[in-house]
Amino acid sequence: MLTAAALFGTTGTVLVNAPAGAEPWSVGCLRLLIGGSTLAVVARAMGGDLRAPWRRGALRATALAVVGVVVFQAGYFLAVDRTGVAVGTVVTIGSGPAIAGSAAALRSRRRPGSGWLVGTTVGVAGVALLGLTGRSVDTDLTGVALAVAAGAGWAVFSSADKTLIDRGLHSTAVMAATFLGGGVAMTPMLLANSPRWAGSAGGTAVALYLGVATVGAAYHLYGWALRHLAAPVVITLTLLEPITAAVLGALVVHERVGATGWVGVALVVAGLLVTGRSTRTADTVTAATATVPT
Repeated sequence: MLTAAALFGTTGTVLVNAPAGAEPWSVGCLRLLIGGSTLAVVARAMGGDLRAPWRRGALRATALAVVGVVVFQAGYFLAVDRTGVAVGTVVTIGSGPAIAGSAAALRSRRRPGSGWLVGTTVGVAGVALLGLTGRSVDTDLTGVALAVAAGAGWAVFSSADKTLIDRGLHSTAVMAATFLGGGVAMTPMLLANSPRWAGSAGGTAVALYLGVATVGAAYHLYGWALRHLAAPVVITLTLLEPITAAVLGALVVHERVGATGWVGVALVVAGLLVTGRSTRTADTVTAATATVPT
């Protein structure tokens, strides 16, 4: 799961080097389509049944996962456009674990375990320090609401996919259905925003990396993690993503990370350690109940 989160964290650095004209909508749609196709190839090679998520008994959960991916992708891009990258990212990443954990607690009628709760709180605080310190913060309420919606979409598709995986469906086949479905649903936005940037050598490399690495490889691992961990725990472990982004930003793009930012990094690491330890004990969010109705 941490390897998947590290791959997620490379996205921003790669986008900085994308050709002119690579706007969020076409990038996002191509990323989903290429990534979903990669996941389908991997699932087929591993013997996964690509039709299983679309059969009658699983269709409702699959459709819910597709809606969650679209809301996550669209909500995040729109939030960043209104609030900037820092606020949009912090609110999205910060709200996802909280929403997933709250939903799991409501469904199981048990409060979240203290280990998960402490680890998530510390990690989210670290993300806030890392993402917001030293930046001018635009408090556009609509943008913040869109970022929360993106976090909710993230929690929804993770929980829906968890339901399908717990039923015995191949995890990578489930991820392929989710992301290919999301890519197809967003195709109208691809047609409305020219993807010509992807035709250049650099653009093709960026599109392939984002699709194959940050969706194909990363969500193959993400699905594997969902098979073994509760959805809220999996989402909390993705708090490693902003650390990867910050380190790459400092080393590759030469962005400055101040002392407070590095304190934020330390808090995220501490939160991940607490959350990781809680998954090995009884003190965790009720794993099997982190699902959605089907």
